[in-house]
Amino acid sequence: MDAVAITIGISWTLVGLISIALSVPLIRGHIRPNAFYGVRFPQSFESDEAWFAINRFGGMRLAVWSTPLVVVGLVSFFLPLRSNTALALVLGFAPLVFILIPVFESWRFARRYRPRG
Repeated sequence: MDAVAITIGISWTLVGLISIALSVPLIRGHIRPNAFYGVRFPQSFESDEAWFAINRFGGMRLAVWSTPLVVVGLVSFFLPLRSNTALALVLGFAPLVFILIPVFESWRFARRYRPRG
């Protein structure tokens, strides 16, 4: 294994695992409206019902999209990245895509969310 593969592998795997860990309390509905943690769109603050529904959805999407981060992180350990600069650059910045996709999906859900009743 080369140093580039180790660095990228550790980075992807850690980002994926941390993202999954952060999504679990959101999915379970353990995070009440607050100023620091959760899916924080204006629609999230319209009611407690909206907060929990939007955060549950966002947590699920984050967990789903974090799984490929972990898988690619583990595979990256075995790739010859030092000799393939283009691949190393793509893998170096690609985690942003896997985080931005659930953000966009959550934003769309929040825009369309209508409280029950």
